[in-house]
Amino acid sequence: MSEEQEVRQIKRQRATMLKLVRQGHESQLHRMDDFEMWAAMQDLGMQMGRRQVLTMLQDMAVFGYVRFRQGFDEDQEHICLTEIELTALGTAITVRRQSNDEVLFG
Repeated sequence: MSEEQEVRQIKRQRATMLKLVRQGHESQLHRMDDFEMWAAMQDLGMQMGRRQVLTMLQDMAVFGYVRFRQGFDEDQEHICLTEIELTALGTAITVRRQSNDEVLFG
């Protein structure tokens, strides 16, 4: 896979994650955690590791699209993200399906 294709795929994966969080909001479901996000991405056929999902969610928090609670699971010895939600900016780009330098809808 070329670097350009890889970047496009990452942007699409981010968009998919944002859409999943939005769908949860619209359906008034509980807020997802990183494991549920990873499982949903797997169900959609996106071959991603759980750490890759964590990193993408953390990146999207830096971009200002999502927020969550971050903790450390002592038993599993890894970082866990809970209560994933869209910010106002995340909601705006998701509802409008506005692609940009970080996210690619469609």
